[in-house]
Amino acid sequence: MSPPARRTVRLVTGVYTLLLAVASLLPSGKDVLGNWDSEIDPTWQNWLHLPAYAGLVVLVVLSLSASRKVGVRELVCVAAACCAFGVSLELAQVVIPGRTASVTDALINVAGAIFGFPVAAWLCKRLATNTDVGNRGATDEQ
Repeated sequence: MSPPARRTVRLVTGVYTLLLAVASLLPSGKDVLGNWDSEIDPTWQNWLHLPAYAGLVVLVVLSLSASRKVGVRELVCVAAACCAFGVSLELAQVVIPGRTASVTDALINVAGAIFGFPVAAWLCKRLATNTDVGNRGATDEQ
């Protein structure tokens, strides 16, 4: 992967992570930010956590694999870090006006990260067999 492509992947991952945090920590309620979340059914709000955290795992792994080979240990660490990130954001909602920490939401965040794991593993395998990335990606920087 070329250096500009690596930077782009990392930038997209960073922006996605920031947006996920902002969306998780924005106050909620009638008088806060124009009631921004009122148009989304609460059940859908909860279930949107699943693809959000699966996507986070995939993006973080893609960022890592942009310049190095990613093995099972790294995949597990990324999934665990994304689980911890999701649980931490959920716990932080205790102090946000109009928000509550929810065990259900935290578990859905964790489930999303777990569901993202096989997708990320498949992506790593696919990238490793690609002639433009894989093992050669680490030597391109030298």
